[in-house]
Amino acid sequence: MINQVAKKPTGKTGVNGNFTYGLYDFKRTAIDAQTAYQDLSARLNVMYQDAGSFRDYNQTSRWGIAPSFALKITPDTDLSLNLAHQQEEGVFDYGVPMYNGLPAGVPINTYYGFLDNRMMDTNVNVATVALTHRSNADFSVKNTVRYGDYERKFITHLFSGAAALTGANAGTIARSQALRFNSQENVYNQTDFVYKKPLFGLNNTLMFGSEFGWEDYAFKATTQTTIPGRIPVFNPIVTASAGLPTDFNASTVLGTNTLTHAQYHAGYVMDQIELTPEWKLLGGTRYNIFDAQQSNFLTANNDFSRSDAQWSPRGGLVYQPIKSQSYYFSYGNSFNPSAEALSLNATTANLPPETNNNYEIGAKLDFLDGRLSATGALFRLEKTNARVTDPTTNLQIMGGQQRTDGFELGLAGEVLPAWEVSVTYAYLDGKILKSPAKAIGQVSGLLKSLEGMTSVNVPKHSGVAWTSYHLSENWELGGGVFYATDRYADNVNEAVLPGYARVDAALAYHQEHYDVQFNVFNLGNAVYYESGQQNSALPGIPASGQVPVNFKILSYWRSALGDEISPFQGLALLCSKPFLSVIYKTL
Repeated sequence: MINQVAKKPTGKTGVNGNFTYGLYDFKRTAIDAQTAYQDLSARLNVMYQDAGSFRDYNQTSRWGIAPSFALKITPDTDLSLNLAHQQEEGVFDYGVPMYNGLPAGVPINTYYGFLDNRMMDTNVNVATVALTHRSNADFSVKNTVRYGDYERKFITHLFSGAAALTGANAGTIARSQALRFNSQENVYNQTDFVYKKPLFGLNNTLMFGSEFGWEDYAFKATTQTTIPGRIPVFNPIVTASAGLPTDFNASTVLGTNTLTHAQYHAGYVMDQIELTPEWKLLGGTRYNIFDAQQSNFLTANNDFSRSDAQWSPRGGLVYQPIKSQSYYFSYGNSFNPSAEALSLNATTANLPPETNNNYEIGAKLDFLDGRLSATGALFRLEKTNARVTDPTTNLQIMGGQQRTDGFELGLAGEVLPAWEVSVTYAYLDGKILKSPAKAIGQVSGLLKSLEGMTSVNVPKHSGVAWTSYHLSENWELGGGVFYATDRYADNVNEAVLPGYARVDAALAYHQEHYDVQFNVFNLGNAVYYESGQQNSALPGIPASGQVPVNFKILSYWRSALGDEISPFQGLALLCSKPFLSVIYKTL
């Protein structure tokens, strides 16, 4: 799960900047400027990135802008506005083909697509408004409204079927392609209340609220087309697309053209009670209602709808015998409606939701007066009522059961005054416990049951170890290892992504107003694969380096202008000769 946190105004005035250049023509610039005037503060983040790739015929161009504003209406009432726009142009590239159950032994830059249709464009606009009011020390309310508009247009380029090992087509693989466009528009409103008041003489925090919104999702695509002729696995020749569609126009023949409208309503209540100073109990539930309707513009009388409503309880218990030790147990339940991806069809319209249960027990221990922390967690993730494909009818049915057992250990903090470490290790045992579905093995060519197989792209052992040491007040040296064992790329466990260990390193020079850092990735130039599918594997980056330069202009002018300067002074700051001189001299 990824929690995105917006860069909000802090009430200070200053400018931070980052300029990065690296191998494979990597260039990135980011500016973070903020200012404040009386009760209004503002912040502006701007980013531009243009980069090549170690993969042939690949590149990425990206830019974004994110202004944000905060207004203190009263001492107890705050209003914030966050805006974000980002555009990106890239290449749809699944990497190299699998051959005899392993990534083909070709150079990792080898490309199997076309010269003239490598499109993958995205356009994102998001606006968030939040109003927070504190009635008193015990009661507060926050209302958040978010609007999102997302567009993505791309050309898929897939390997269809396994590479031939024998016969007339030995050493070749078939490909397929489709042109796709999806747009999604969301509006959501969320209201959260927090009430802190003792209950039965015990400290208590009650949280409750509601959420509602709607989503419109449009999807257009050409039919997945088999590309004429097979391409050699070990000596591909990159050509033009020979008439395959490269963009939508009036003559484009669509295989899919749908519009899905969904409505979402939810209410929740959560309570945390302090049983004793050492024991805390958390419990609550959420009730979700998810309705979706789909219109098909290509086929008459082929519209579908689905409605799901379900409770999602959660609970937890925390034991903290002393300040430096915490132990906990937690349980959570959630569900996935059959239309959660907003792509209803005849095979999924009447299926009930999948259900997920999460059990976890863990601990956190602090050492060296809190400078070093150790964490550990033991967990089980269960998915029941999982959607699988019926091998007889080829329709989606509910009959799967999956489980992942695992634990994670971590150590992070300061071992010595100048020596910092961060180490994590995870063990994951993901299994398909029950499934009527079957699939043909890429290597054996046999029809196998999925039951008992290991989940795809889940390494049994993985971890990261990173350490940094301050050689002096200004110089810092760091390095670490990223590690993962073998993973399966297909459901019947015949396609394997080999395990790997990647070594990175960094050398940094710190000054009061700027930092210069030299980053090296994959120091040993290990060949590894980040992810994969049944017929393809995506290589990881080879040995490369980047040099980021970070500017901290706020501290440079603090002594002259103070912490509080007007927006006009901030603008003059950016255009001033001293500011430009600092950048020039640093570069």
